[in-house]
Amino acid sequence: MAAGGDINWGTLYIVSTPIGILKDITLRALETLKSANLVACEDTRVTIKLLNRYDIKKPLLSLHAKSHQSVTDRILRELQSGSHIVYVTDSGTPTVSDPGARLVQRVVTAGGRVVPIPGPSAAHTALAAAGIPFGEYIFIGFLSNKSGRRRRSLSMLKEQQSLLILYESPHRLLAFLEDVFDIFGDIDCMVAKEMTKKFEKYYRGNLAKIADMVKRDGVKGEYTVILDNRNAP
Repeated sequence: MAAGGDINWGTLYIVSTPIGILKDITLRALETLKSANLVACEDTRVTIKLLNRYDIKKPLLSLHAKSHQSVTDRILRELQSGSHIVYVTDSGTPTVSDPGARLVQRVVTAGGRVVPIPGPSAAHTALAAAGIPFGEYIFIGFLSNKSGRRRRSLSMLKEQQSLLILYESPHRLLAFLEDVFDIFGDIDCMVAKEMTKKFEKYYRGNLAKIADMVKRDGVKGEYTVILDNRNAP
């Protein structure tokens, strides 16, 4: 029996894409994109650059945080009719801090088939270059863009004696680091800027030192932050 009873389901492929250099895509990811009937993505302007780089011509459908429910409904109908659909985020592994998680939940609940195609991940790329020996870690992703909510979340995370991995946007980074300093103190950390891209840079050391270096260099690009809270009192 086919998934979902008598429905001849297609497959939803969750395809990881480069976090910077387009050559960092896997062969399997390219094969999957080429064979798909439709590509759902966060921002068509970003995804089209990747597809053009590898001469892949596919219809694109935008699925982002503010997408109407009708977009997910359409994807579900396409899958139920036998279409094979790829979902990609703007960069990295989909469904991690992006709206793809809701899509996967909807498809799985309906009885559809979901296949992940592994590849780049900003969190693991940052860990690899952190220079911090580690075993366990806690991935947080993005905190709230509201200062009060962000500080409350950080206060709760202060109780976790572990490495904490977070993402932050350029216009909030300095405020975020100030909040971390107020709540955690001058702990060791690593801030990765624009990984794999032209202006890639890694800041390592105590929080105050890193904040000064970031201010000196100017805040631009995407950031991954690793906080070493293993020695918290």
